[in-house]
Amino acid sequence: MNQFTLSFAFGLLMVLSVTLKVFSGGIGQSVTTAHSANEDIAALLHRNGYAFSLSDPNTDPQWFYATKDTCQLQIADVSPQGWHRSALEWQARGRLLLYSVEGKLYEHQPLLVPMVHHYFGRAMRYMGIQIPPVMARAIIVGSQCPTHPIATADLEGLS
Repeated sequence: MNQFTLSFAFGLLMVLSVTLKVFSGGIGQSVTTAHSANEDIAALLHRNGYAFSLSDPNTDPQWFYATKDTCQLQIADVSPQGWHRSALEWQARGRLLLYSVEGKLYEHQPLLVPMVHHYFGRAMRYMGIQIPPVMARAIIVGSQCPTHPIATADLEGLS
């Protein structure tokens, strides 16, 4: 393949990528607009009768602290790559730590499949194809809570 053909193919690929971004509305849109401000977590806690507050916005992860009678919960978005795992295990010591990832609950954060989906979706968004980001949520259940303070299906639905 000569240099002209290779340059032409690369230029055509760039034009196609920009065209897809422009016509699909991908330019100028935030990836997080579909999950703005964790409103789904707030709605879930409210529906289940929990009073809640948010941690400071400059904390990572930013936690929802929820209480109902003597039961205390914490829920936060975490990275699908597992970057928060060690800090979460340390913070949850003595309490139940669950992860809601891709519609299922886990006691240990799954990494391989969510990470593959994360990077695949990211590549698609770079090309202008709108794919929602992978959501991974950590849930810390206090020791004074019943085994399932919120229905399992509702917790699975967080991701």
